[in-house]
Amino acid sequence: MGQIISGFGELLLRFTPQEHEDLIVQADALEMGFAGAEANILADLSHWGQATQFISVFPENPLGKKAMMFLNQNGVGTQNISMDKGRMGTYYIEHGTGIRGTHVTYDRKESSFSKWDLSENDWENFLENSSHFVVTGITPALSENCQKSLLKGLKIANKINCKTVFDLNFRRSLWSASEAKKSFSDILPYVDILLGNIGSVNDVFDAQIKIQNDFDALTEATKKAIDFVSEFGDFETIGMTIRQQINANENVLGGIIKRGERIWSSLSIPSTIKDRLGGGDAFTAGVLHGTIMNWETQKILDFATAAFATTQTIKGDINYLNVKEILSVSEGNLLGHLKR
Repeated sequence: MGQIISGFGELLLRFTPQEHEDLIVQADALEMGFAGAEANILADLSHWGQATQFISVFPENPLGKKAMMFLNQNGVGTQNISMDKGRMGTYYIEHGTGIRGTHVTYDRKESSFSKWDLSENDWENFLENSSHFVVTGITPALSENCQKSLLKGLKIANKINCKTVFDLNFRRSLWSASEAKKSFSDILPYVDILLGNIGSVNDVFDAQIKIQNDFDALTEATKKAIDFVSEFGDFETIGMTIRQQINANENVLGGIIKRGERIWSSLSIPSTIKDRLGGGDAFTAGVLHGTIMNWETQKILDFATAAFATTQTIKGDINYLNVKEILSVSEGNLLGHLKR
């Protein structure tokens, strides 16, 4: 078996006001890009030297062509991208500042991806040379077709001993907590590496774990969330991010990993937020990269946490820093020295 990391999900058009912290109602110009949780994870991994491929469908028009170019520029394989006559989903970001949080507006109903129906034979072909299969909780929220296709893919991955990676990624604007709980309960028995955060666990599974906006308290609460979801599957690894929000611009970030009965906690990293999106995806990518590289668990966690934090300082959803730069941050080099 090869070491290709495959991801299945929807790539979206990403629009944000040209003036970074403007509201859409006051913006005269929008910047266009592309993003999506699974594609973000694969792009990060590609920048760190991993072989990746994206499994999706794009419209056969200039937007689809531009999306293919975006993936190729970020090193993500496109051999299993299908083309059709449909539409590409879109989302609009208003970046938060100070006491005003970041806001996302979706326009993705009836997209090409939401209508895509995959068979077991399709999955056997797509995953033939894959070592890992990456999916998130966003995909089953999009349609019944997406739920069925994702489950088929997970079952085939298990059948061929391809490791499965699932990020809970609950989006309340796409579906209800009860719908997500039912879907996730079907998915989790097939998952090897589970990612998420305490918010998703509370929202979807009604865990009712008390949250206080203090880093140490959040760490303890996140450990409880990890123990809570441990009962839903036979996971090799569970990883969760920690985010203490001082305001929209200033956060303190961290992470936790559980393997077997042991839990590892990361360093805490104060971060000034440039772009709120993509951080959790970078954490997932970091956990997966370190696992593939057979690093010690503490190194994996610190790298993933540093990837999470540094992504928040970069415009867009992708972490363009190299492994050496991220490892430097993971080792506590947080002062942003001038490089010559």
